[in-house]
Amino acid sequence: MNDTYIHCPFEVKAEEITDKGIFTGYGSTFGGKADSYGDIIVEGAFKETLAKNGRNGQGFAMLWQHRSDNPIGIWEEIAENKTGLKVKGQLALDVQQGRETFVLLKMRALKGLSIGWDLLRDEDGKAFDDSYERVEKNRKSIRYLKRIELWEISPVTFAANTNATVTTVKAVIEEAKNIRDFENSLREEGLSTSAAKYLAGLCKPELEKNWNKKTYELLKTIQDIRKKL
Repeated sequence: MNDTYIHCPFEVKAEEITDKGIFTGYGSTFGGKADSYGDIIVEGAFKETLAKNGRNGQGFAMLWQHRSDNPIGIWEEIAENKTGLKVKGQLALDVQQGRETFVLLKMRALKGLSIGWDLLRDEDGKAFDDSYERVEKNRKSIRYLKRIELWEISPVTFAANTNATVTTVKAVIEEAKNIRDFENSLREEGLSTSAAKYLAGLCKPELEKNWNKKTYELLKTIQDIRKKL
């Protein structure tokens, strides 16, 4: 599982939040410019995940700043339209963090929503070939996300800043085809160039034996360690 996060520049408007803690917004928008990691979500990307009611049919969590141990309410409605992923949420006002989120949204201290997602994958953990398409434009690599598995949507502080408050693993494992790709993935995880190069060199013998499985396990371990720091 290779969870990633996308922050949407859409702002939750304070005047649209009811006294009962109900609000609407966009968890994600389609098209437009690529984010800082070169990703663009394509219309229809959420169709399958919505049809099966999320990961393992367990629905979509509303979390505080992507923290799985801190749910703050429920999503009453989630649907795609031409703009993006339109959502309607109900904050749990009887829960402390739910009440605090309500106040912060009204004050506009929280200004947007962010999704936790992964590419749709097969039983072996490999992303389906049609989950995304990579296109080279003006010497830049753009990844068009076509099949997304959504698992949570969070109110966040920095709606338009993809590097702000969440550790983001954007380099999915199926794109790491060689040791250089793996080294780039480590740098995107926050390691310095020298540290990434050193670690990739140490891992090279094992990676060459079972590339996809080993690289995925290593990146996931690094991600877990960073979350604990």
